[in-house]
Amino acid sequence: MIYFGIPLRSKKVSNDWDKVTEFFNRTLWSVYNQTDPDFRIIVACHDIPSLRHTYDERVEFIQVDAPIPTTVQDMPIDKGFKVHTIGMRIRELGGGFTMIVDADDIQSNRIAEYVNCHQDKNGFVSHNGYYYHVGDNFIKKGHKFPNGSSTIVKYSVEDLPEKHYDKMVASENVNPHIIRKRHGDIPKICAQLGRPLSPLPFIASIYVRGTGDNRSLLNNNVSVFRTIEQSFMPKIFINENIRNEFSIDWM
Repeated sequence: MIYFGIPLRSKKVSNDWDKVTEFFNRTLWSVYNQTDPDFRIIVACHDIPSLRHTYDERVEFIQVDAPIPTTVQDMPIDKGFKVHTIGMRIRELGGGFTMIVDADDIQSNRIAEYVNCHQDKNGFVSHNGYYYHVGDNFIKKGHKFPNGSSTIVKYSVEDLPEKHYDKMVASENVNPHIIRKRHGDIPKICAQLGRPLSPLPFIASIYVRGTGDNRSLLNNNVSVFRTIEQSFMPKIFINENIRNEFSIDWM
């Protein structure tokens, strides 16, 4: 079993909720179309968006009872609370492989099948991925992702939080649970714990940019680095194979 956890921003802090809903629907559809049906999707949110497709009981929405973020600094705290909520639910379900997915990124339909066929592993990490800029008809390959939908970890029940922390906090390495540490540091932390993650042997994610609500783009240094990197990468036009693997039905 693999769990895909999706923390979704609040309608009140979105620049354009209709666009947030549109991109979320693309993400959810891509995750749902796994070739192996042994998966669950858990979405933590304030507001349940309108859905473009019909889903079965493997998709679950949890509406959180938490303060709406009021500043940019509050946004990672809100996301951390939602990731924590997802972790608590996975604990209730008995634990298992878990992938936290950004609500505007697109995922390969091969993930569940590969992970479920390698139950002996501690988890997986992908250092490569594709970038897609809204409005383009092509993607570009990128390298060494520090964050985003790139890490899958096998969690036991004991690894996961049973309740929320006394204070809402962002995902930082001082937090006691692996799922609540900085996403980009999780592979290193797992290795230090003697639970090294294995490389995922295929590109699993398309990182969507230019949505107007990308949290990562608030970091100007990262944005500049990615912009320079992407300017040198060749265009990969979205062919039928890519459409099928990433469930692209919106272009």
